[in-house]
Amino acid sequence: MLPTTAPDRPRLAALADRARNIVDSGLCRRMAGVPEWQVRAQQLARLTATSVPERRATLARYDDAVVVDLLVLSYLQHGTPYWLWADTLAGFAEDILGARTWAQLHARLNAT
Repeated sequence: MLPTTAPDRPRLAALADRARNIVDSGLCRRMAGVPEWQVRAQQLARLTATSVPERRATLARYDDAVVVDLLVLSYLQHGTPYWLWADTLAGFAEDILGARTWAQLHARLNAT
């Protein structure tokens, strides 16, 4: 097998892709289609109200299925599964792009 130079995708990036696919494919067209949607909607509201470090730590702690449900709700409500990172560019760069430093982020942005 040939070695690849692409780093592994971050967990939250893969889960955000899964959430986008669920909504874009039509599997879930409204909030009531999400399992336990009322509980998840409350969790999403609490997460958006918390501080960025606490929000990122909470997302890291949650089970994959719960995170996907939250990101599906985010997509349905706000038009993007990335709403939880709207106020943190550094968090988005680390959690979604996998860039740990600003130098890595600039290298990725310049490569596109």
